[in-house]
Amino acid sequence: MPNLTTFGATEYMDGALTLPVLNELFLRGFPSRGRGRPSRGRGLVSIDNDPEEDEYERRQDCKDLEAIDFTGCVSAVFVAALTEFVGTHLLSHDGDLSGSEDGEQMDARHSRTVRFAREEPPTFPGLRRLCLRGVKSIQPHILTPFVLAFPSLTHLDLSATRVTPELLDVLGDSPARLRSLALARCTRLTGQSIRDFLIRAPAAAQIQELTLYGDQTFPTPLSAEDLGEIFTLAPCFISGELTYLDLSSAPITNDLLQDVCRPQPKLRSLGLSYIPQLKLAAIATFIKTKAVNVEVLTLASTSPELDWSRAGAGIGGPRGSARQASIALHTQVVGPLCTPPYTSILSPEPIVPQAPTRLRVIELSIPALVGLGVGAGTWRTIRSKGGRGWYIDTATGWVNGELRRQLSTDHPLRTEMERLADANGNVSSGVGWHARKMEVRSALFLTCAELTSGSTFRFCMAMACWAARMAYTALFRLRTKGEWTTNTNTRGRAG
Repeated sequence: MPNLTTFGATEYMDGALTLPVLNELFLRGFPSRGRGRPSRGRGLVSIDNDPEEDEYERRQDCKDLEAIDFTGCVSAVFVAALTEFVGTHLLSHDGDLSGSEDGEQMDARHSRTVRFAREEPPTFPGLRRLCLRGVKSIQPHILTPFVLAFPSLTHLDLSATRVTPELLDVLGDSPARLRSLALARCTRLTGQSIRDFLIRAPAAAQIQELTLYGDQTFPTPLSAEDLGEIFTLAPCFISGELTYLDLSSAPITNDLLQDVCRPQPKLRSLGLSYIPQLKLAAIATFIKTKAVNVEVLTLASTSPELDWSRAGAGIGGPRGSARQASIALHTQVVGPLCTPPYTSILSPEPIVPQAPTRLRVIELSIPALVGLGVGAGTWRTIRSKGGRGWYIDTATGWVNGELRRQLSTDHPLRTEMERLADANGNVSSGVGWHARKMEVRSALFLTCAELTSGSTFRFCMAMACWAARMAYTALFRLRTKGEWTTNTNTRGRAG
């Protein structure tokens, strides 16, 4: 397959990812020796006439790989193959694997393998998008040289891996210029390492999509002091270019949101889940004054006004009720942010007042959604297969590149939204908002709303349906420009 440029695997077939497969994927085109020095095959030598030697010339006629996705690949076969690939091609001869479990075995293999004769390990400048989400079995001494072998990265997902502060430190000074970065649930990272990377690293200066997602099991390591410095000093926050941001479980306070964080005019998807002490009023004020273009907001297990379902034992303060939570959500968030103001101006032309913000989707915990019942007005509950759920204005959506509210009852977008709400979770695994996994194979980034400058809005059952996006399928497709959404709670990759 000489024209292959993107490759995606799942945990269901990672037992087939052997060393020959990895060689075919990565040793294509013209790897470079050092920074920006194409080898064009000149640095290859054979130790003992290995049959693989003849394959290098054939691979030079192949296109460089641009994107690879190894989400959830943890099998022993894959781990052993990647370990051997790194030890053979990316580590120096003096035994960079020394001290590891596989050091002695790899040293023995070195003498029998075709490899690069070099002073510096080879790099692969063609690859720009890499997803290793959930690849938790790869040891740091293997993960670090593997990631650093791709100097042209723009999209990197290391969520739920063994990434260390050392990797971030070296990556920060690499030629990579990241636009999307996912470091969700990385238990070995420290708050200081994340803070220093975002503030000082040239590789992080142009980030537009950032997820530092944590939950109740694996909360983010950031402290309130770290957040304060990131908000005021990190170039990606200062620039105002962020379009997707997930700070779930971070110790965000009302003062940090209202007084410290800078305006984010391009932000469209914001994750603030698992922050139990954050007030709804502070969130609403931040969106109304600093991030009016936010369309998708996640508040699962956030705010004392919404967390009425927590058990009363061990918790100081009275427990609220589902009705009070519903009233708080509508009076403090939905009403002030999503309701167009009333106007009585007489005009020959119809005047359609605009809502203060673009908010139209709010992710909530399942108990909070149960308390909302069937919803109120045009706001309905839509659940996914993976246990997530959203409170959505079914009468709002993108039509011909414009966000419109108060769509007519027979509009196809509103009709399909209501159908999804009536399905009560019996929907495709591709239905959802605020994706937590980076879809690197088609450069769709993290956010499900920000796909093109025209704000295209699409639902997809699978990437195979992408070419047929203008048709109605079992999953809703707009005939006009709309939005592509994805949910990643289920195993494997969605969308």
